[in-house]
Amino acid sequence: MKKIFSFVTIFFVAITFFSVAHAADYQLEQVVVVSRHNLRYSLKAGDDRGLLTLRGGEMETLMGQYFEAQLRAQGLFPKNALPSVGEVRFYANSYQRTIATAKYFSAGAFPIANIPIEYHRALGQKDRVFLSPTDPALVKKISAETDWKKLLNDRRKEIATVERLSGEKLNPDDFYSMKLRSEAAEWKAQGSAEKLGLAADGLLMDYYDGKVSYSEDEMRDVAKISSLLINNNFDRPFGAKVFAAPMLAVISDELNTPGRKFTFLCGHDSNLSNVLTAIGVEDYTLPATIEWRVPIASKIVIKKFRGSDGNEYAALSLVYPSTAQIINREMLTLDNPPMSVRLKLRGLQAVDADATYKLSDVLQRISDAQIVDGRRVA
Repeated sequence: MKKIFSFVTIFFVAITFFSVAHAADYQLEQVVVVSRHNLRYSLKAGDDRGLLTLRGGEMETLMGQYFEAQLRAQGLFPKNALPSVGEVRFYANSYQRTIATAKYFSAGAFPIANIPIEYHRALGQKDRVFLSPTDPALVKKISAETDWKKLLNDRRKEIATVERLSGEKLNPDDFYSMKLRSEAAEWKAQGSAEKLGLAADGLLMDYYDGKVSYSEDEMRDVAKISSLLINNNFDRPFGAKVFAAPMLAVISDELNTPGRKFTFLCGHDSNLSNVLTAIGVEDYTLPATIEWRVPIASKIVIKKFRGSDGNEYAALSLVYPSTAQIINREMLTLDNPPMSVRLKLRGLQAVDADATYKLSDVLQRISDAQIVDGRRVA
């Protein structure tokens, strides 16, 4: 088993997603988590393709245990909490990997509570909150946001790495012919572009599982190609708002639900990338990971506070396990926390240096992000 050590871990021990500096001024009242599923089998893995792996379940349980320790330290729940009806909600897309991720997280965070996992469609069918159908009236404008030739030129180095490691070769014409799926607001790769993406996905999943030992620089290239279409969402604000609108409506409802203390919404990397772009999160850098924007198992964490002045506030973070924590199967504890990066909202006035905002301003930003071409799309 290879060992990977991060030089920034000690630094981040002091900057967990519940800042100690807030303790004297803010009382935590609610947490909403939008989560990407944990480690899954490669999309080339036959009957097991896309299913959550045992290591993915293990890592998600550890993440749940870490959240439990933080929630307890902040006074939101007692140890071995048995939440009252309505205090918590776990809602997942109707796929095995998302439902199972939510189940494993709940086992870590609420180990004796047997929290039900809510999902709305038959297993394997897309829930429109997580993968909304494409709006035909908006396809042309969404498509116009992406310059595929420029994107290909910008990623030639990373593509060459995947070609070298996998033996697959990209025909640029296949890349230029990307189209939106009609059944879900996501891009569909075809031909050699699809094969290259699947090869990158397989390399990345094998790396996390300790089956290959390429360099971190090589794997950063692989990760960028594995999630190329998702990362492209960060440069497409119009499409991101269209795709994120159903999820944003749920987030808003959760933050306005009386008595709700904790919400876990489990979907995909596309959900996180679209939400972050739609609400105008500033550019950020992620330490200690080979992934660029929304690493495997990452979570948007929205915290709702009651200030000592009686007003409501909110803060947002991206929380994710480091590459070392995944590969080395490390415990996630208060002394060895997952990585956490505070998120800032472009153009929104913060009330302190830690990017804490008035809750009303955050809710308004979420509401505004659901309006596209003068109409509400959620």
